[in-house]
Amino acid sequence: MATITYRGEFQWRASIRRKGHQISKTFFYQKDADVWARKTESEIDRGIFINTNEAERTTLSQLIKRYKKEKLNIKPKSESEADEKTPKTKTDKTKLSIKAQPQEVSRLNIIEKALGSKIIGAITTSVIIQFRNTRLETIQANSANREITTLNRLLSYAHDDCKITLPHGIPKVKKLSVDDARERRVSDAEIEAICNNTSSIELASIVKLALYTAMRRGEISNLMRINIDLTVPSAKLMETKNGKNRVAPLIPTAAELLKALPARIDGFVFGLKGEYISQAFERARDRALAKYLNECELNGVKIDENFLVNLRFHDLRHEATSRLAALLPNVIELSRVTGHSDLKMLNRYYQVSVDDLAKKMAVNSL
Repeated sequence: MATITYRGEFQWRASIRRKGHQISKTFFYQKDADVWARKTESEIDRGIFINTNEAERTTLSQLIKRYKKEKLNIKPKSESEADEKTPKTKTDKTKLSIKAQPQEVSRLNIIEKALGSKIIGAITTSVIIQFRNTRLETIQANSANREITTLNRLLSYAHDDCKITLPHGIPKVKKLSVDDARERRVSDAEIEAICNNTSSIELASIVKLALYTAMRRGEISNLMRINIDLTVPSAKLMETKNGKNRVAPLIPTAAELLKALPARIDGFVFGLKGEYISQAFERARDRALAKYLNECELNGVKIDENFLVNLRFHDLRHEATSRLAALLPNVIELSRVTGHSDLKMLNRYYQVSVDDLAKKMAVNSL
């Protein structure tokens, strides 16, 4: 039998010990405690009871903090300071961790701000859809999809790793259809303008390396001098997007660029990292565009409305892939250079113009 205990005004605690279960719950009214106790005991007797207590007392904010600590290896400041003060012995085992990605942490912070106070047992499909629709007022569909993926990963972590039973299961929300394929080509004039209008001493070399190799921003950030072999020439890329290390062959211009760069004490090829590369690129782009528009106005020259407009750092990977395709028409060989594991994705990056195709067909006509 369940035990109903009066614990003060509007506090009735129902406790059950039955067939290996030891659970309790507090209610405002005694009748609610009685109803819950009878229902729960009946479900236990019939073998259909599911204990969702932890899901009903754990907030999403608490889950996010645990996820950051255990999955992303991000500890609260107090714990980090304690670890620094604790001497490490040779017998200590290093805890394996997943490298925290700034984008993932940013999405977790957004989710926590919007839904952090909710208990995870109350997060249903409708709650997630409402959150997504609110976010769509300020962000694009592909960004909203990434946030929903992060939220789904978080709830899967609660179920699989934390063994928290969610009363509604892991909510399923269909991804929004997105046509985010870009056909933006980057001209040599745009590259020159950006390189000539940056205040960063490294950005020009980073931009040119990206254009010569089709390396991703993260691959350039993590590139180390020790992993460059100028005799082949090639570069070993660590912690790539698909989680695998790979060795990418280099064209001679890329090898010469890397050879000419000064060595750094920390062993990395560049000191500019991650988001700072994109920020420096955007500042240089905006500075170059403002200068271009001013010069056109002063000289009475017609403005090219596409020049430096809607240009992102990642477009350099598209452009590099298209240029390398002219050297390596075999898509398998091309994918070895660019690091694309999916040929469908490689096709999106290979942006050949209709004019180029027409010229090839003219030269190689039947």
